[in-house]
Amino acid sequence: MPCKLLRVRHLRVMGEADDTRPLWRTPLGAALAAWMAVSAGALVAGWRIAETAPAGVLPGLAVGLGLIAPVGLLIWSLWAMLRDPVTGWMAPAALLFFLGAMVPAWRPLADAGMRMNFEAHVETYDAIVADAKAGLMRPDAHGWVRGSRDGVRFRYRADRPGEVEFSWVRDGLLDAGVRYNEIPCTPTPQLKCLDRGERIEGRYFHYAQIP
Repeated sequence: MPCKLLRVRHLRVMGEADDTRPLWRTPLGAALAAWMAVSAGALVAGWRIAETAPAGVLPGLAVGLGLIAPVGLLIWSLWAMLRDPVTGWMAPAALLFFLGAMVPAWRPLADAGMRMNFEAHVETYDAIVADAKAGLMRPDAHGWVRGSRDGVRFRYRADRPGEVEFSWVRDGLLDAGVRYNEIPCTPTPQLKCLDRGERIEGRYFHYAQIP
């Protein structure tokens, strides 16, 4: 028993923890894991959030998850490393590794979310396009047809029913959504069909631009 007491006291003098826990069993580890999961999920669900949430939510979410949270976690991780140099390095290493991995991964995740949001609405898009071609919706005094159906906002010129725009986001920061465009356009070295956006499938294109 005396030897054991001396050993404990020796550990405390040397600054070693009595019960060193793995990173994933600490509050810092849980916070890191939660932030990583929420960040990846927000990238996939970003377009759906932008379409349904009030204006300003998406920029706030981006700043919170992409700037405030990682800076706070980095400070916490460095503090943990100073307190426990033996295992504390794992927290900032995991944080920096995740940030580095997100550089090539953010675009595929965002594209997957964009396609999922498109697939969730494509039947409504097809129905609106069919009604537009059949001339079933009345234009306003300026020749535009605007409306909403099953959560889908749309607009098109009555004299051009083959071009229908389905808006996901339209504010001062971003204009994004899906365009249906059946007017032929063959790109050449001198002419590119930039106004259509990125092809999703068939005659549907995804666009995202700063107004």
